[in-house]
Amino acid sequence: MQIRLASSIDLEPLSNLFDLYRQQLNQAPDFSACRAFLNHRLAENDTMIFVCIKDDKMLGFTQLYPSFSSLLLAPVWYLEDVFVLPDYQYEDVANQMYQKAELLAQSTGVLLINRVEQQEESELVARAQDLA
Repeated sequence: MQIRLASSIDLEPLSNLFDLYRQQLNQAPDFSACRAFLNHRLAENDTMIFVCIKDDKMLGFTQLYPSFSSLLLAPVWYLEDVFVLPDYQYEDVANQMYQKAELLAQSTGVLLINRVEQQEESELVARAQDLA
């Protein structure tokens, strides 16, 4: 299993996975729009996408968006999207991609923020405040 940053050579299989990911989130299938979106992201270099490849097949991806934190006065990467093909979800693919992203973030002095965890924490705090 290889986990690496995506490049333009990954556009077709990545677009397919991205379309499946969006469908999983109740979006209509639209391979062309997904391809155009990812092509633009990769061309503009405004996102980092890690892909997992096994036996020449792309199994999943995780997408990070660089930004800055006013509170931390530092650069951050937001973990925005994670998708693994259903047949491979029990092979620790998502965790391995996250670890690779975390390693790159640490080596470049950037904080990696998982938006899903951040949202869940915010919801818990809001619920706790409502109960108080």
